[in-house]
Amino acid sequence: MQRVDSMGPGTGILAEAAAQAPASTPRRSPKKPGVTPGKLLLGALAVFALTGLALAALDSNSSVGNGAKAWVALGGFGLSVLISLVALLRSLSKAYLLRDAGGTLPSLGMAVLSLFMMGVGAFFTLAMTMAFSRGRQLRRFGRILLPPVEHSPTWADAGPPLENSSEAPSGLAQQWRENGRTEHASVASFARLTLDLMALGAPPALIAAANEDALDEIRHTEACFGLARALDGKVESPGPFPAARSARTLLHSRRLALVELAVASLIDGALHEGVSARVIAKLARRCEHPQIRDVLKQIAADEGRHAAHGWDVVEWCLAQGGASVAHALAGAARSLPERMHGNLPRAARSGAWEAWGIHGEALEDSEYAATRALIVQRVHALVEQGLPRRTAA
Repeated sequence: MQRVDSMGPGTGILAEAAAQAPASTPRRSPKKPGVTPGKLLLGALAVFALTGLALAALDSNSSVGNGAKAWVALGGFGLSVLISLVALLRSLSKAYLLRDAGGTLPSLGMAVLSLFMMGVGAFFTLAMTMAFSRGRQLRRFGRILLPPVEHSPTWADAGPPLENSSEAPSGLAQQWRENGRTEHASVASFARLTLDLMALGAPPALIAAANEDALDEIRHTEACFGLARALDGKVESPGPFPAARSARTLLHSRRLALVELAVASLIDGALHEGVSARVIAKLARRCEHPQIRDVLKQIAADEGRHAAHGWDVVEWCLAQGGASVAHALAGAARSLPERMHGNLPRAARSGAWEAWGIHGEALEDSEYAATRALIVQRVHALVEQGLPRRTAA
């Protein structure tokens, strides 16, 4: 018995397929073998590897913007997925010609499918990490959807005045409102998750958790807008959010829908909620204002639970989708960026606002790195369990 490499599914299969593949398969034109599925698969693998090397080089160059890196990633990994899909179609079209080739067709098909699913996982990951925002978010074509802010007390109850609010840095209240916008969008995102889980036949525990998490996000939104009001006195709340209706929906194929939901829960649930929980927990210990500290403690506890629920969804998708989801998760783990692409106010990046509950770049980087390492390790273990064993020839 031989286990498929968990973090590089398709590599061992590719070598086996290449060793077994005949030198020339076409019967009608033996003089021109043409571009075989195996060659296309090698080309897709080369594009995948070159894209990874290009991103590593760009990460080391601080002058290159995150937008340029995102386009390189989407273009490279997208091309790899497209080539793999062409290889898969060619492989299926040659089923009749290869019917006497023993195990060649199944092995080649498995290699193409594994690389294709890795590419799909990488593509979804890059689309969801082009920009970072707190917790689970709504997206359309990779763009995060957030509500507008309007003059209204709906989400900003008048609480007790904040001590020493006159000493707050300029722009602090606006950043708390920005945090509130992301929490508000998370309410809609968990509603979307509920619909996705129900469409795929998820068990009651996962659906109940998604609804409980949505209620948490409602409280977070109110807390953030309430703090902002206590800081500058402006009575503002999230306005109508029609863009929520145009958010991403799952693909129609159940197998691909499970892949998409697994990767989305890995990124927005396990990663983004996990990073938020760790960052906010540290902020709660550094914050110098009791009223803000209490809000941070509650949000940190809730975000940690949301991250755990994200892992629950990942594991359920893996149990339902098997090897397809496993390969996609492997591709997602390999494609996680080395750093977050956050959007902190310039004045907060040094950590000067951490006493007021807004983190700096150093804290963000350290907690992202720790969360990323844990995710890669756990995905490795999950993928190893989810991939089928193969009998050695």
